[in-house]
Amino acid sequence: MDKKGVILVVDDEKDVTMSLQGFFTALGHDMLTALDGNEAIKVIDSVSLDLVLLDVRMPGVDGIQVLKHIRKNKPRAKVIIITAYDKDVKEEVERLGIDGFFAKPIDLSNLLERIRYVIETPKDTRAYPTKEKQEGRDTLKETPKAKLLFVEPNPMVYGFTCGFFSGKDLIKGEYESKVVFGGKEALTTLYEYQPDIVIMYDSLMNVDDVKDLAGFLMRSSHKPKTVILHGLIPKSQFEIIELEKAGIKFCNQNSMDDDGFRVSNKKLADFVGKECVKHGLIKK
Repeated sequence: MDKKGVILVVDDEKDVTMSLQGFFTALGHDMLTALDGNEAIKVIDSVSLDLVLLDVRMPGVDGIQVLKHIRKNKPRAKVIIITAYDKDVKEEVERLGIDGFFAKPIDLSNLLERIRYVIETPKDTRAYPTKEKQEGRDTLKETPKAKLLFVEPNPMVYGFTCGFFSGKDLIKGEYESKVVFGGKEALTTLYEYQPDIVIMYDSLMNVDDVKDLAGFLMRSSHKPKTVILHGLIPKSQFEIIELEKAGIKFCNQNSMDDDGFRVSNKKLADFVGKECVKHGLIKK
């Protein structure tokens, strides 16, 4: 099982911090967030951290200043930079000492692999340059077995759901995931991404809109193998039959107790896994 850690996300974009917080909380990490450099420094000075995910371009105290503070006061701290690509910035943070560099938009599957490696690397060892360069091979780029497109209401819901699907100790199979927030964006992404499975959240649209969207998806030139509607509210047998007529399978997660997110997402992961096995996308 992967080693878990305490991770601080520092980014002035609230959607980014929410998404990453949900993503890694779902995998069992303890997550902290800061929306600016001053707040980040306060957290860094007061809490024992395993890793800092740090943006560079922030108003006021920027990521470079935060990184310098870390290197002066907590030189062994692990830091991964997540920012818009800038050659000069990349060279500067590498000189200061980092454990990874990711340009936005973030590839969550590669970021997850990097974090696993960084957290498991001894604290007195810098984990950068990348694992591929150190071992002389590309270990972070694996061909996915199934491509999932999530149509979700907001980054927090997506973060918890997608994070669960990235937990290799929690599910079977290999997945690549992409998310959109709304039906219109899903139509454009369908052709660009060509997912095998489309997964929609139940509260995002009314039933007729869901049926219309699913109908369009299933008639498109890139027809996904399955469209899944997931949610926490049970549906009647009549509703389930109507959804199936429109080409939609319904997964009722309906588990929001103390360990609700993990239980409900395990149901969704098992549901998706069965569909992927049926279509030969992943092995049993």
